[in-house]
Amino acid sequence: MNPTLETIAKRCGVSKVTVSLALRGSLRISAAMRARVAEVSTEVGYVPNPMVSALMTSIRSNRKSKFICNLAFITAFPDRSGWRENPSFLRYHVGAKARALSLGYGMDVHWMGEKENYGPELSKFMSNRGVLGLLLAPLPEYGTKIGLRWKSFSSVAFGHTFHEVPTHRVTNSQFHTIFLALDECLARGHRRIGLAMPKFVNEKVGARWLAGYLGWQSIHPQETKITPLIVDELDETAFVAWVRKEKPDAVIANHGPVLTWLRTNGWRVPEDISFIHLNWTPEKGEISGPNQQPEEIGSAAVDLLVEEINQNRRGVPTTPKTITLESKWHEGTTCPTRPL
Repeated sequence: MNPTLETIAKRCGVSKVTVSLALRGSLRISAAMRARVAEVSTEVGYVPNPMVSALMTSIRSNRKSKFICNLAFITAFPDRSGWRENPSFLRYHVGAKARALSLGYGMDVHWMGEKENYGPELSKFMSNRGVLGLLLAPLPEYGTKIGLRWKSFSSVAFGHTFHEVPTHRVTNSQFHTIFLALDECLARGHRRIGLAMPKFVNEKVGARWLAGYLGWQSIHPQETKITPLIVDELDETAFVAWVRKEKPDAVIANHGPVLTWLRTNGWRVPEDISFIHLNWTPEKGEISGPNQQPEEIGSAAVDLLVEEINQNRRGVPTTPKTITLESKWHEGTTCPTRPL
């Protein structure tokens, strides 16, 4: 017979309710008992019944749960509020916090600089406060290390910048996003579609922007191929020279000043050249482009993290998974249909 909650309860000398709460990481159960239950469940080969788990999740989701601060949103910018300068990061947090609260979890923001010996001390601080799961906000630089005690927590990273240890991650599907932008340009009659961005922006997503752009060109051989502008320093001089040479009728970018550079150098947008931003958010107003739905990404990250917590999976995963969410097109005013 398959082991059950009762099997574990008898081994541990506690009730089935205690075992259930312990496996879900409830702070009503001591850390020692949670560890004991996890150990015994592994020993006996306990596997939750997915139908029962789904039913209980549905029941709990309709209850008003007590607020418990047991998830952490980790930021590692040079200063405490640096991450807030990016509208998408703010929206990750909004979506994540709303989803956490709906599932009965609280969530605090923790900055890596708030403790003197930031990695070990912050890990200890969070453990003492009953934090079970970490949401790792995008890092200021690809590969930045933050030195937390990974074995104590379940963790999920946003995007592709975190690589200190293997981890689960939730991100936008950059391939889908740039294909969406290119397809929308093509449908509106554009035939010379260019891509411009700093090299580090492309590298932060594992070169998926450039790979998607070149891949799209390869399956549309009838369209004019424009050499993308991917440079160490994307400044106005380099950009204007590229536009004059390549003569695009649409420019795809995710670098804010590009639209200003076009207009201040005599090109009318959208009359002469269309402009598409790869990461539209409401703060960008009139601009056309893919909406990466950062709130939904935040919500999906919490769902994955809570799944890890409920399955009592802590530490570095043996098989990391990446969940990608597709973008939706935002019409805007900067990419109209071209006359035939």
